[in-house]
Amino acid sequence: MMNDHEGNVDDRNLAPALRRLRAAAVVPDADPARTAALMAAFDEAQRRRVAIRSGRQYWYMAGLATAAAMLIAVGLHPALTGRHGSPPGADPASHRAAAPAFRGVQPGPESPDEFVVVPGAAALPAMESGSLVRMDVPVALLPSFGLMPPQTNLTTSVQADFIVAQDGLPRAARLVN
Repeated sequence: MMNDHEGNVDDRNLAPALRRLRAAAVVPDADPARTAALMAAFDEAQRRRVAIRSGRQYWYMAGLATAAAMLIAVGLHPALTGRHGSPPGADPASHRAAAPAFRGVQPGPESPDEFVVVPGAAALPAMESGSLVRMDVPVALLPSFGLMPPQTNLTTSVQADFIVAQDGLPRAARLVN
């Protein structure tokens, strides 16, 4: 362990030693040709990095666009098949026969308090979990959910309960009194 006195001695010896080292070092003059070659090498390395980065960015954006297109296609398929009839080539009789697969949900309204299977919901994947959601629905949209609009023409929207599956798509609906 060094004491303060030894530390001071080392500091006094260090300065002259550094001066001697600076005097003994031979530093060549700057060569413009070597400097230009070094700068050119740095510029080329930078161009390569930018080219690689832009190539990666292209593939990243292409992958992102592909994923977005797939999500749109998958998201639109149930909406198109469920709200606008059966998929092409599907037998309407089998479509109706699959509707009672929801336990406790009736295929047709026996009373206003009963749930009605949303058209096309039987063709969707099996329901693993769901939620009951109450919302205001425009009267004009009720037939697309398999519900009969109220007899009064005074209302433009009504409250309805929806059973929404884990995929976010409604499976059954009923009007709220």
